[in-house]
Amino acid sequence: MRKLFVSLILLSLISIASAEFTLESVNVKVSNIGSDGSAKVQESIKFLVKGNQSKLLYDSGFKTTDDLSFWTNITKIKDVRQHVNPSVVSISDFRLQPQPRSGCNPFVDFCHGELLIDYTVKPEYNGSVIVNGTGLFLVDEYKPRTTRFTLNPEALSFTNTDAGNLILEPEIYLTLELPQGSKVIEVNPSPVTDSVTDSVEELVWNDMVLVRFSLIYDVEESIDLEVSRFFSDALSDFQDTVRSQHGMAFIAIMAILVGSYIYINVSKKKREE
Repeated sequence: MRKLFVSLILLSLISIASAEFTLESVNVKVSNIGSDGSAKVQESIKFLVKGNQSKLLYDSGFKTTDDLSFWTNITKIKDVRQHVNPSVVSISDFRLQPQPRSGCNPFVDFCHGELLIDYTVKPEYNGSVIVNGTGLFLVDEYKPRTTRFTLNPEALSFTNTDAGNLILEPEIYLTLELPQGSKVIEVNPSPVTDSVTDSVEELVWNDMVLVRFSLIYDVEESIDLEVSRFFSDALSDFQDTVRSQHGMAFIAIMAILVGSYIYINVSKKKREE
C-alpha cells in the first residue's frame, strides 16, 4: 500500500514536470478608489495550455477554485500570483475564477486558459488610525474639500530591477482607473495612454521600467456635498446622543428649552396686545 502511495506521488510530480504552460498576458486593473486609499483590484492572467497532460491539470484546477497556489505550482509561471504586496496592504474579498479552456487548436495541441482574480486592498489600521506607509494610495486632506492621493509603489508586486524599480514586461499591463473628477498633479513615467491631461480618468502602463514611479492626483468635493455631509453627520451625532445612556436627560433638557422659548414668545405677544 505504501509503495502504491509513493508511486502515485511520483506520477503526479512527473505529470506536473511534463506539463507546459506559456504566459500570454497579465492585465492588472485598479478601480473604485476609496477616500481612505482602498481600491478594487481585478486581474486577468492568460496563458497557453500545451499538451494533453497540461489540459488535464488545467481542468483539475476547477476543483480548487480559491487556491491560487495550485495554479502557481502547476503552471510554473512567476506572474500567476497577486500583483500587490501583502506586507503593505490588507487584502480581503478574494475571489478566483478559472475560465474554461478556449480556442483549442488540435493541430498544434494547445488551448487558451485564463484566471480571473479580484479582491479589495485597504491600508493597515491601528484601531481607527491608518498605519503610515500602508495602502495602495497614501491620502492627505491637505486643504478644505480637497484630498490628495499619492500612489504607493511599495504596494505593487511586479518584477524588480536591482535598483528596486518595477518592470512591466511586454505582456504585462497595469491600468489605474481614477475617480470621476480627479485632477492629475503628477505622473511618471508617462503611461501608454494616448494623451494625459489633468482630468484623465484612466492611465495604462505597459512594456517599460517604471523608474521613479509616481502618480499624484487630487479629488475636490463640491460645496453641495460638503453641506450634505455636514447635516448628515450632525443628524448621526444627534441620533447617537439620543441612544446613549444620557439620551433621555438630553431630550428632557431640549424639551424644556424649546418649551421655554415658546412660552416667552407667547407671553411677549400677549403683553403687546
